[in-house]
This record gives sequence, C-alpha cells and structure tokens, in this order.
Amino acid sequence: MLLTVISFAFIALLLFLAVNSVEKNPKYRPYWMILGCIMFFTGSISLVVNSVGLTLGSLQWVESMGPFASFLFKMSLIMGGIMIFILVNHNPDAYDEYFDGNKYKE
Repeated sequence: MLLTVISFAFIALLLFLAVNSVEKNPKYRPYWMILGCIMFFTGSISLVVNSVGLTLGSLQWVESMGPFASFLFKMSLIMGGIMIFILVNHNPDAYDEYFDGNKYKE
C-alpha cells in the first residue's frame, strides 16, 4: 500500500516538475518529452507483456504491489507520459491568435 502511494506521488511530482521547469527554461523541453515517451512506452510494453503472463524484470517491484495496484500504476505511467508530452508542448501564446486576431498582424 505504501509503495503504491509513493509511486503515484512520484508520477505526480514528475508532472509538476515538467510543467514548472519548461515554463522557466524552455531548453529542457526535449528532455521532458523523452521522459514522457519513455514512461508511455514502458507502461504500454509492460501491460502487453503482462497480458501474456510475463513480467518485465525492471518492473518486478511493481508486481509486488498486487494485480490491481500494478495495473493502476502501469496505466498511470501511460497517462503520465501522455500528459507530460502534452503539457510540455503546450504554448498558450499560440492560442491568442484565435481569440485576438490582431496580435500577429504586421
């Protein structure tokens, strides 16, 4: 139970750090995108491999949480990876043209 709470808190912390660090320094964007892709593909591959009845050796600690908690963790890896990828690429200034058509006119 404690391991489940710690792992979900870690994914939430990653989301928080990704958004705040990219807002302050955009040069970190590619690193966070790579981390988001790694999280997504790790969660996806582990779900596919687990559906066959096998486990990934590097995620053996996840299986010790139990079947339901490990499934939720893998789904949170997938969703966390997608959210990091989307939130890091979000540019609120790009949407100003939709609401304020005069911003980008010369």
